Amino acid sequence: MPPKPKLVYKMEITKQGQTAGDNSTQMQAGVINNNYTIVQGIDEARAMEICQQQFQLLARDLIQEAKGVAKERVEQFVKILIPKLADYDEQLKAFADPSFIKTLQSAQMSAACTSRKADYDMLSDLLIHRLNQGENREQRLGISKAIEIVDQLSEDAVIGLSVCYTTLHLIPNADNLHEGLSAHDKLLEKIIGNEDLPQGERWIEHLDLLSVVRLTPKSLGSFLKLSELKPQIFSKYFVSGVKVESEEFSTIKDDFIQHGLPLSCFVPHPLKSDYVMLKLPDEDIDNICATGQNADGKIIYVPLTSEQKEVMKRTFEVTRRDESKNEQLVSKFMDEWDKFPTLNKVRKWWDALPSHFSITSIGRAISYAYIHSKDSNVPYWC
Repeated sequence: MPPKPKLVYKMEITKQGQTAGDNSTQMQAGVINNNYTIVQGIDEARAMEICQQQFQLLARDLIQEAKGVAKERVEQFVKILIPKLADYDEQLKAFADPSFIKTLQSAQMSAACTSRKADYDMLSDLLIHRLNQGENREQRLGISKAIEIVDQLSEDAVIGLSVCYTTLHLIPNADNLHEGLSAHDKLLEKIIGNEDLPQGERWIEHLDLLSVVRLTPKSLGSFLKLSELKPQIFSKYFVSGVKVESEEFSTIKDDFIQHGLPLSCFVPHPLKSDYVMLKLPDEDIDNICATGQNADGKIIYVPLTSEQKEVMKRTFEVTRRDESKNEQLVSKFMDEWDKFPTLNKVRKWWDALPSHFSITSIGRAISYAYIHSKDSNVPYWC
């Protein structure tokens, strides 16, 4: 029997780049990236006052009859914005940044031009989304342009766009297929709400005019059907795995035990009965670490040894063979998909989309802001 490992390991993907000598303890350092000069915090009352001052500048260009309407709308927007900003950063340091103030003016103008509360929510989320980008100018530009057109977007077009973005890019983080599809169904249900999904081409042309999407020439066809697309997006479920009662898996288990690797890395295959697969999300062997606790109870990261890496490499080769073209797996996956009412609804709608299009950086910003306004668990990212 091999010696029992001193640590209880959990395999994880990590980007650790540290080294340590013999008998040393590795520590992971964190760096806080603050994109603003350190200033004293601004309270909500002062933030409200700044918003009022910026509105006064905006109102100078409005005729008298329009000022009252604009003031009422911007006040509604600011009442939504300030608490969200305070949740993001209780010191409200953004108000000391000239770049943020300039974008705030643009958001107030958009708010003044719309009476929809949903637009105020989206503008608030876009402003926070922009703060979250730090110094990434490309992303910030897309978000700033999105803020300028919020009042021009039709609601059904935003819903259609957000459903497309979710379908193409958001993948539930769950090893269990049923749990992942359930989470996906609930998110799409929140996005669609009680509205109908947009039909025809007018909503797509509307988004194209606003540079939110780019239409593809009709000669290049349409989107892949969902049954063709999902095996690519949900690729972690479309792998060969290994049969539990097999000589192959018996050899793998012996290798794992002999080299101190945990068998908890394996989970039941969601689409193949009596099969298991590795739950590790990445094949970058060099970035796989074991995690455990030292004597003080602190989490430490232990890089794999060269022998352990060889074992993992052999296991990947056996269990990660691509089966995205396996018709039986695709059919079983889509059967599971169709059991959820919103997923089934989206599938029928998606397969009938009349035109192919790509989503621009403006469209990504709008999608994320709208999705986040419906489910705050979705992180700000673009």
